[in-house]
Amino acid sequence: MLDKKQLQELLLQSLEHERGGVKVYQTALESASCEDLKKEWTEYLSQTRKHVQILEGVLQKFEIDPEQETAGREIVEEEEDEHLYHSTGWARELWLDSLGLTAVLPPPEEQKDVKTAMGAARAKQQSEQKR
Repeated sequence: MLDKKQLQELLLQSLEHERGGVKVYQTALESASCEDLKKEWTEYLSQTRKHVQILEGVLQKFEIDPEQETAGREIVEEEEDEHLYHSTGWARELWLDSLGLTAVLPPPEEQKDVKTAMGAARAKQQSEQKR
């Protein structure tokens, strides 16, 4: 049987994952030029936001602070951050390409397998230098 500490950890990791998903879909929508893709990602964003609301409600019922930091949650945040950095790079470069401007594809975030905010900043700067 799952004890309360395990349940708490699982719920907090799930919340972190869903919150990261919201960031990823928001970033992806910034670059979407295809209406069908925008529609699909908008639906995914809506569903993911709903998941966040549900998990926050469950945490409230169990009297668990949704902002509580845990070791497992930090790992999930790192993975979601990596997705966000890569999505941001793709969004930026695809947007530039759609405007007929010079784009770096695949973006430096993808080429360098960026995992940190510092790495993402360096990748963005590298992209700007190539233009």
